[in-house]
Amino acid sequence: MKQPELKANERELIKLIRYFSKRANAMIATGELDPEHEKLTAACQNLEQQLYMHAQNRSIILDKRARLDKIVEDNAQCPQCKHADMLKRTGTTSNEHGWRCNTYKCRRCNITFTWNRPNNPWHLVEFLELYIKELETALPNEQNEQMRQHIITSVAQMQDSLSRLRPVLADSDEEVTALETKESEMTRLIHQFKNYLLIEKIKLDMREEPEA
Repeated sequence: MKQPELKANERELIKLIRYFSKRANAMIATGELDPEHEKLTAACQNLEQQLYMHAQNRSIILDKRARLDKIVEDNAQCPQCKHADMLKRTGTTSNEHGWRCNTYKCRRCNITFTWNRPNNPWHLVEFLELYIKELETALPNEQNEQMRQHIITSVAQMQDSLSRLRPVLADSDEEVTALETKESEMTRLIHQFKNYLLIEKIKLDMREEPEA
């Protein structure tokens, strides 16, 4: 399995753990250290495994989040020529609702524009909720029966999409919130254990100092 990507503080601690464990084990083997230090080297190895497991879990959650962020298909078209074949995406911006939207340049018409639809599922939920409300407000005043049925069908389809999308987004939000809490805990643990190992390393250095 591919090793998960580690943060700088995680890499630094693992490097220190391996250095300390190797040195302590060598000193235990030669009788310079009491075997009781094996408990500390075992704790070091357990923490290293814990760091890799946390990094693996973080990678899985963030990868899922990134894939989820890209599930919305834009289906943009130029407002002038009404075609999509000559569009080039140029970036993103936020519209008046605060929704993140894609910006495009039409190479046929040589114009740039913002496609006023959200480019991510979180803002898409807000967009659909607002659109449904507008359709339901307009429905009582619609005289054309065919159009009324079209609005009713469209609202039902959008509500079905929302009912499937909301729990997926809620689960992802919960995962990310839990990850952020865990990240904070791990950051404190890494800081504390690093300082502890540095003190233990100084103790080893003092044991190895030549006699005057």
